[in-house]
Amino acid sequence: MMNKLNEIEREIWVSFHEFAYKDDLNLAEKILNEHPRWAIIIGYYAMHDIAKLYLGKVHNIKISGREVHKQTIDALKSVIKDKKEKERITKLLEIAEKEIREIQPDLIPYLLITGKKERGKAQYYSSRVLTKNIAYKRKTIWFINKIVKVFIKIMEKLVKC
Repeated sequence: MMNKLNEIEREIWVSFHEFAYKDDLNLAEKILNEHPRWAIIIGYYAMHDIAKLYLGKVHNIKISGREVHKQTIDALKSVIKDKKEKERITKLLEIAEKEIREIQPDLIPYLLITGKKERGKAQYYSSRVLTKNIAYKRKTIWFINKIVKVFIKIMEKLVKC
């Protein structure tokens, strides 16, 4: 369910999601080599939490209830379609680091979609044998560095403005 945050709830919502995405990212980096499957899962949750932080802090949108992941992606797509927000994002991306500058505003939700898909594969379809595989660890490192961290860098810039 997508609602507007009231003043009291907004403060709690923002504070929680600021803590949660940083905590998740920190843990994903710590367990990357030992538990790559869980690093993917937790890395995605860092993305999900910062997306909810952005929606709450910047747009006063609260996402909860059934299909929270889909709702978050849909809300992110919706706010990015707004002309003023798209212009703001474009300006931020122009001055960003090279890896971020290559992303267009409309692609930002698709980073979250990619994260959700990878989290689903890791959470529901990975085996113990696969998580010990070196290629799988490389994929996890790629996922954390090129999807999770890039998405988080973009969202951090959007949250601070």
